[in-house]
Amino acid sequence: MAMTKCKECGTEISTTADACPKCGAKQVRTSGCAKVVLGVLGFFVFVAIVGQCSRSDTSSPSTSATSASSSSATAKPAAAPTPPPPPAPGSQWRYGQDEDPMGKGTTLLAQVTSTNVVLFDSPYGGPQHGTLTLRTHPRHGKDIILGIERGQFLCRSYEDCNVLVRFDDQKAVTYAGVGPADNSTESVFIRNYSRFVSNMLKAKRVRISAEVYQEGAPVFEFDVSDFSEAKYKGKQ
Repeated sequence: MAMTKCKECGTEISTTADACPKCGAKQVRTSGCAKVVLGVLGFFVFVAIVGQCSRSDTSSPSTSATSASSSSATAKPAAAPTPPPPPAPGSQWRYGQDEDPMGKGTTLLAQVTSTNVVLFDSPYGGPQHGTLTLRTHPRHGKDIILGIERGQFLCRSYEDCNVLVRFDDQKAVTYAGVGPADNSTESVFIRNYSRFVSNMLKAKRVRISAEVYQEGAPVFEFDVSDFSEAKYKGKQ
């Protein structure tokens, strides 16, 4: 026989008793059907609690992601890269010295490359720069030489040609030019070295134009600022 305790005095009594034989208190009995109903209700309450916990766990990553996104949105932008320092004044010039193979002295050279590029048609196609060279040769004297990488200057070694020169924004003037003694066509020697250099030392830019076979008279522009006579003469 199943036993239970009286809810009033705690005496053990039969689960089928209507009243406690000791204190006479009436006993409330729960039917089997009621127990089943209570069990079902308890199950649904348990399921609801578990579901609520699952939703809370699932929403946590989203909350974290939202928080991370907010942090990213409010983060300070990366600092812009520091621009490289400007080139040193006069660094566009290249200076050099060559010993004369006949032992007659030293050749002094100063050269600058054009800041612009020209395009020639075939067979000399492709972009190319011009060069401006100052040369002091122990046997041949002082020269101003305009050079190109490819092409044919229309200037012969036995006949002068015209070379147009403009210093800064001054009026363009005509200098006489002559081709090299070996009859090569990629360079022209500009006459009157002293006059040219005197004007160049007072200028920052010089433009030079000479006739080129089938290309008209392309203009080459040179940055001649901060020319160093000391470096040219090999004193630095």
